Amino acid sequence: METVAIYLTSMALGGAQRIARNLCAGLVDKGYNVDVILVDARGELLDDLPKEASVVNLDANRVVTSVLPLTQYLRRRQPDVLYSMMTECNVIATVSHKLARTDTRLVVSEHNTPTASASTRKDRFVLRLVPHTYPHADHIVTVSKGVRDDLRTLLDHSPVDISVVYNPIAVEEIRTQAQEPLDHPWFQNDEIDVVLSAGRHAPQKGFDTLLRAFERLTDEQARLVLLGQGPETASLESLAVELGLSERVEFTGFVENPFNYMANADVFVLSSWYEGFGNVLIEAMATGCPVVSTDCPSGPHEILEGGTYGPLVPVQDPVRMAEAIDTTLADQPERMFLTARADEFSIPRITEQYTEIFFDRENDYN
Repeated sequence: METVAIYLTSMALGGAQRIARNLCAGLVDKGYNVDVILVDARGELLDDLPKEASVVNLDANRVVTSVLPLTQYLRRRQPDVLYSMMTECNVIATVSHKLARTDTRLVVSEHNTPTASASTRKDRFVLRLVPHTYPHADHIVTVSKGVRDDLRTLLDHSPVDISVVYNPIAVEEIRTQAQEPLDHPWFQNDEIDVVLSAGRHAPQKGFDTLLRAFERLTDEQARLVLLGQGPETASLESLAVELGLSERVEFTGFVENPFNYMANADVFVLSSWYEGFGNVLIEAMATGCPVVSTDCPSGPHEILEGGTYGPLVPVQDPVRMAEAIDTTLADQPERMFLTARADEFSIPRITEQYTEIFFDRENDYN
């Protein structure tokens, strides 16, 4: 059976790492040999990888210094496919692939909107290398049409093969975890509407907009629960106090199982300025939880099919967000309508799309 090598930085908690884990599981289930090639073999998700997968530690202190160990791996192992994840790894993968001179098929992937996510000097330098390296890959995958369109502009519309493949989501695993009991008084009181959000407390996630929207809700008895933590936690807590919401908002910090919160919430809100995709919307819908999202680049519009599966509101617009939350709380969609949509992103379905690209079978994911 063919071997697929998945190359990324580590298995630390993160969106790309979860996608790597899910894709790895899907490929193993289909009978492929899978090597997970890590710049540094560490991270909380290492133990979540299927036992059938092989972990290869390049033991490099930075992505750029993994170029020679990766080249040596390609020459020695000669996998059928090298699948690289995230911009810096993609650049290094193209260099190593060229140095190794093997027949390995190289597929690189973008998991965020490149121009929006390049926030540091290093990011911007790496971005300048993209037009010179990506065209050497055999194929490029982006996780949404918005990311694809941004990347095409960056590549100056070079004639390269780019396919859109949405992220594989472990919907059945999510539903199992969603059934675990949740010991929280707000969720156990049928008289209280609970608004939920989750993510790293950073400017990109727009939690300040969500707080201002929540303050405007018609239902003054509603409660807001924010899962996660980050550099903005303290300032968000201060904003909640400033808005007079301290008794109605809870900052939980990191939680092991966000899915039983989703299953018991009345609405989940994604308030981001931008996303590569927006996995959390699918995770919430997998539990049957209604969703509201900003119409940010790049994934939410596609996930919710232009508002079919949940309202889309302008970025940084607390008035429109509050209206959408009020409407959703008053008229909730059928849970099966939402869960059926989530099923379209299941690991088996998305893995099949990936294998068609990996092994150069005919596909129409453009």
